[in-house]
Amino acid sequence: MNIKKVFSVLQKTSPRLAARIAFNFISKPKNGKLRGFEKSIIEIATQSSIRFKKFTIKTYSWGNGNKKALLIHGWGGRASNFGAIIPNLTKNGYQVTSFDGPCHGDSTKRKTSFFEISDLVKLFLQKEQYDLIITHSMGSAFALLAMSNLKYKVNQLIILTTPNRFLEFIGAAALHFGLTPKTTKLLINKVRKNSGYEPMTLKTSRFIKDIEMQLVTFIHDKADKIISINTSKKVSDSIKHSNFIEIEGTGHFRMLWSKKVIEIIEKQIIVND
Repeated sequence: MNIKKVFSVLQKTSPRLAARIAFNFISKPKNGKLRGFEKSIIEIATQSSIRFKKFTIKTYSWGNGNKKALLIHGWGGRASNFGAIIPNLTKNGYQVTSFDGPCHGDSTKRKTSFFEISDLVKLFLQKEQYDLIITHSMGSAFALLAMSNLKYKVNQLIILTTPNRFLEFIGAAALHFGLTPKTTKLLINKVRKNSGYEPMTLKTSRFIKDIEMQLVTFIHDKADKIISINTSKKVSDSIKHSNFIEIEGTGHFRMLWSKKVIEIIEKQIIVND
């Protein structure tokens, strides 16, 4: 029986239980297998661990340049996702830092949430002043929320796709499980209760206005099937002097090891020097 049929039956008897099960599903991201270039970049990293709440977080660093970069992966991702991008950063004088988020990569596998990951990003930002921050997918939302809370200042921000409204993620989950409006409302209430945030009003287009940056670049594939290019455009349009670059043929994940994207990033960081 497929998952939509299971939820269809369950919602008829207990929408509250269905919402709780859906919440548990979205609290445990799936972790994919390491690709060859990811294994290679992990092998040359300086690795360490830090304690964060109920997690042991795996951290990584590369290079010893004078400029500092922080890379933030998306939901279901890991630091090594940036494996094709990191060599160009170190070559251009950056000391690069990244981490596997809670329940991601080689960090502790326990239930987590977007908001917990945002708190972890905040911890990194409070300890260090970064010259460059690169984010991917939901990692963009984690980062922008953390930076907004801190009124963070950064020289350059490169956003490799971003959602705008948190409700977009909940909507995708509702579609995936076949949730009724009633169960979806219960799911939103559960997110609200567990996070302390109001999911109805959370927008990255608002967060980004609280961040001081000299240069911000959005890169998004026109045919991205995971996050619509229109969401990144909304965030980009909400601020002045942003640079929006549309690409084709890379999709949502393959952009991370696309030569085209790697070249764009290198040009952008050289522009900022």
